[in-house]
Amino acid sequence: MRQAIRSGLAFAKYSGAGNDFVIVEASELGDRDPSTLALRLCGRTTGVGVDGLALVRPEGGGRLGVRFFNPDGSEFGTCGNGTRSVALWAADRGYAPESRLAIETSEGAIAAAVRGDRVELDYEIDARIERRLELPYAGESRPAWLVQIGTPHLVVPLEAVPEGPIEELARPLRHHPELGPAGANVNLVAPADEGRATVRTFERGIEAETLACGAGSMASAIVLEATGACRARLLLHTRSGDDLEVTLSPEEPGRPRAIRLAGPARRIFEGRLYESDPSEDAEGG
Repeated sequence: MRQAIRSGLAFAKYSGAGNDFVIVEASELGDRDPSTLALRLCGRTTGVGVDGLALVRPEGGGRLGVRFFNPDGSEFGTCGNGTRSVALWAADRGYAPESRLAIETSEGAIAAAVRGDRVELDYEIDARIERRLELPYAGESRPAWLVQIGTPHLVVPLEAVPEGPIEELARPLRHHPELGPAGANVNLVAPADEGRATVRTFERGIEAETLACGAGSMASAIVLEATGACRARLLLHTRSGDDLEVTLSPEEPGRPRAIRLAGPARRIFEGRLYESDPSEDAEGG
């Protein structure tokens, strides 16, 4: 039997509109490699089972630093629902004076406000449509737009989003040669009544559909506004059944764009991860 168990790693599982994350405070990390930890924690069958890892560094005075990792161990930038989950986690722990926070990410500082189970983020971000493409989708050529919003998001407007699994439709787009070696996240979005749309997102690094994607919802709103399909405020219905609200400020040449992302977030559970120390010999049989 194994002789040693490393001290337990405290973590919390939070969800932003169904997009779920393990949150770990940086002081808990010790000598663990965060990419390796993401591989261990995020697995649906071997770990906690989440869409990503958020590594948080509280700095006092309502300020936090955060890094995000995919289940495959890769680090990534913009994560709207992950940041909203971190904001609620911080408020639950008393890190958010008057329920407001400044969250520093690799894409800059994001202002967060926690109002019960609703979390709002105010971005100032270099979010732009990079180019329009014609790509194969469901046996025909469809217009699609590549949006850079900290991470690349391909947005494909449709008359209606598919009802069944989207993996077979989205995977060829996610890896399409026109998107370069790294590919992009894929968003299938359908405008509905004025001010509303439905969106489904296939995320790279997870390599599957997630129940919601904050950056994907923002990218979808940018494309729908640019093509005249919606105005500056859009309510996007996600696969989880929750709605994400995106509000776009007018574009100003040469300046970051102000975008608000708002929606529900919730605490799911907390726990400790106990790891066997591989340096110890095993005995017994």
